[in-house]
Amino acid sequence: MTQHLTPKLPALVFYGVDRAPVDPSRFDGLLRMRLLPGEVLRLNDEAFDLPPPAIGQEKVATDLRLAEHLKRLAGGWNRNAAHFIDGYVAHLHAVIAAHREEIAERLRPMAGLFAPEDVLYSAPLPLPRALLPLDDGGGPVPVDMFLWLGGRAEAVLFAPSPLLPAAERRRRERLAAAGIRVTVLAAADLAKPDVVADLLGERGNGFWRDEVFPVAPGAPRLPDF
Repeated sequence: MTQHLTPKLPALVFYGVDRAPVDPSRFDGLLRMRLLPGEVLRLNDEAFDLPPPAIGQEKVATDLRLAEHLKRLAGGWNRNAAHFIDGYVAHLHAVIAAHREEIAERLRPMAGLFAPEDVLYSAPLPLPRALLPLDDGGGPVPVDMFLWLGGRAEAVLFAPSPLLPAAERRRRERLAAAGIRVTVLAAADLAKPDVVADLLGERGNGFWRDEVFPVAPGAPRLPDF
């Protein structure tokens, strides 16, 4: 992995798609997220839509619905992506459990409006099957998972790669040249206990203390104060 200090990122990142459309006009129909300098892209970002529960699924917990939605965006058939998402959500719960008393104290002035579990949705959003339109003239670069941590960009690539060796090498070179850190994960890596913690780093793992109002995705937005 190579760490670069200043990512050269586009304003928009597309996701939920394997490759860039041949017709540029079709980009208008793709899911997208806006990246803001200094601001972590979070699970509860207003632009990230969590579909309402299906009929008969109204009582399914939001974190489970969110994990399933991310898996669908990852393609549904991608076992590595499914394992990554399960491990990612499990890590967030472990972080909350480790800091539960501190979180409860922070939320105490809210008079029960939020529970410690709600801060999970302040965690960074892993965008599945992301397309990064890098400004190097080579077209958008596909990555399996992408996270924007405010000042650091993380691209996760699952191994083995579907690309030919030369194309895979070129992909990693372009990401590195854009200042994006690349983490390559094989199936065995996904079982390691610290893989998500290492990926998120200090800022990403501090999601539980970042937001005053940890609103869940898909919930009505609180008014500005």
